[in-house]
Amino acid sequence: MNVSEKLDKYNLQDHGDRHEHDRWPLIRDRFANYEVFWRLYVVPLTNRVYRPTAAGDRSWIRVRENLPAEWHKLAVCHYSVFYNLSRAAERRIEQAAAAPGQPTHPEDVIYLLQTCCENVRDLYDAVRTIGGDAVHYLPRRLPNDFPLIFRKIDAYRNLLIHNPVLGRGERHGETLLPKLPEDPKLLADWKNKFRFSWQAVEELGAENLEPARILLKTLEDELARCLDDTWGRLIASLGARNSHERFMDYLRVPESTEWITFFQPLAASGTFDK
Repeated sequence: MNVSEKLDKYNLQDHGDRHEHDRWPLIRDRFANYEVFWRLYVVPLTNRVYRPTAAGDRSWIRVRENLPAEWHKLAVCHYSVFYNLSRAAERRIEQAAAAPGQPTHPEDVIYLLQTCCENVRDLYDAVRTIGGDAVHYLPRRLPNDFPLIFRKIDAYRNLLIHNPVLGRGERHGETLLPKLPEDPKLLADWKNKFRFSWQAVEELGAENLEPARILLKTLEDELARCLDDTWGRLIASLGARNSHERFMDYLRVPESTEWITFFQPLAASGTFDK
């Protein structure tokens, strides 16, 4: 088995860190290209392929020493996109299981979705530095230049986290939140209407309110699928492993396959023994 064939056998369920092992199933069907990008452009930056590790050595999953800052940033932010999106899915499911039919706490999930979006922006910065003109289509300013789903999440984040407690309704034990306007140009006025007025929410008709759990799942789905589409474009733009001269130095792996092992301690990325 050659080096490329061996690298292609890596997968998040078996060879990711403990959070990827536990939470990858929550978003795998909606964000499959995350794993493809990870296999092509993150695994070769880690000790998985750079040197042998002793049994129980948790450094196996960590990035190699002395990587240029933009490559380290790419690995860190790529993982952080997964971490926050999958944690949002996990938190939403936890709330539903802990209190079925009871009011939920949407700010807990919105915070994680917004943090995911911020890490997407930072990842794009790293990819632009590395990929140059090949990725000219990536947006820069969050949320204005990004797809609409980023603006939706930002609007709810501002209402739920950066302002007084948002008014909300209840129906059959479900928490109800104001629906976003269909016209994105109205987002700013919509947000300001509810910032300091519980009565403004109380006066909304049923058609302008949405159960929080449905809303959170919808936002999560839209974000995951949007990211999957963009990750697909990135993979196509950057090309296959080692195909670009600029990538050669830092995606190069040992010619011998003896160092490439599938040993997996269940550690967490970014966690160090002291």
